[in-house]
Amino acid sequence: MKERPKISATVFTYNQEDTIRQCIESILMQKGNFEMEIVIAEDCSTDNTWNICKEYADKYPDMIRLLPNTHNLGIFPNWIRMVRACKGDFISGLAGDDYWCDEYKLEKQLQFLLEHPDYGFVSTEGYRYLVKRKKFIPGLAPAFPAPDGNVKSFYFSPSYHGGVYVMPTTQMIRRELLDLVDFDEMIRRKLPVEDYPMQAIWSQYTKFGHLTDKTSVYRVYSHSNSFVSLDNPKYIEYHHGLANTRRYLNELFPKDICFTEEQLQEYEFYKEFLLYVHQWDYSKAKALIANHSSLIENSPKLRQAKRFTKTWLHFIAAHYIKEYNNRKDINQRT
Repeated sequence: MKERPKISATVFTYNQEDTIRQCIESILMQKGNFEMEIVIAEDCSTDNTWNICKEYADKYPDMIRLLPNTHNLGIFPNWIRMVRACKGDFISGLAGDDYWCDEYKLEKQLQFLLEHPDYGFVSTEGYRYLVKRKKFIPGLAPAFPAPDGNVKSFYFSPSYHGGVYVMPTTQMIRRELLDLVDFDEMIRRKLPVEDYPMQAIWSQYTKFGHLTDKTSVYRVYSHSNSFVSLDNPKYIEYHHGLANTRRYLNELFPKDICFTEEQLQEYEFYKEFLLYVHQWDYSKAKALIANHSSLIENSPKLRQAKRFTKTWLHFIAAHYIKEYNNRKDINQRT
């Protein structure tokens, strides 16, 4: 290891002119015994985000590298080109609407990784900022940090119910972890998110450390990319993508399969069924059930869907029940 390790602090951003200054400033304020580069991947925003990033890149030419943009790539491909451009020994990063609130965030994580060579990953505590309510809520994932650093069971267990072990805004990784991930294959498969499959893959090879310091702020919106609601036009695509992410993990780690193909089909079926309930589309809901009856005949979700569509009155009741639960979930998140 070099005398002064180098950290790549990354920012990926799109149409975040109102928050990108605070994001970049929170990186510039970092202090510690390390060299730092800032790599910014701006994805052809339609607002003033690029100009703000360019302003900082021009002001700090020896520290900030603003990657060129010629066309919009989308979240995952933009993130990938960003981390591939990193030259640091360690990598930590932010989305353009989040920020760090501890000027020693990077130093604390760096020292942990230097002192624990068997750990490739370390996270911190932080805050969720509920934008609609203008309220800070202490607590970011993980809710229950693994005391021994082994988080494989979080991702490779039938008890997995979605989400990520660690919020990316709080993490720092050793650069070599990137070599464990086939980014080109992830793009080819059009996986909808990057954090879930990568953390799952890394959990097979390294330990995850955790610090209790609150160093990061994660903004939460009702339209967040991490929460695709029933009104989002990409709702079905997103959930098919999550199912395909698990299929990909099953291929990579066949000894750790914890969700069968029938269970994944049940997941996709029920997400689509909920969409038709939300849209009042009784005929499509019935047709969906008919098309899947032979594929997932023993499915509890299929039996529930059949009860919800027994008559039009049952369907109306199901609609209002599900709408109430959906609205409650959104309100709790935001």
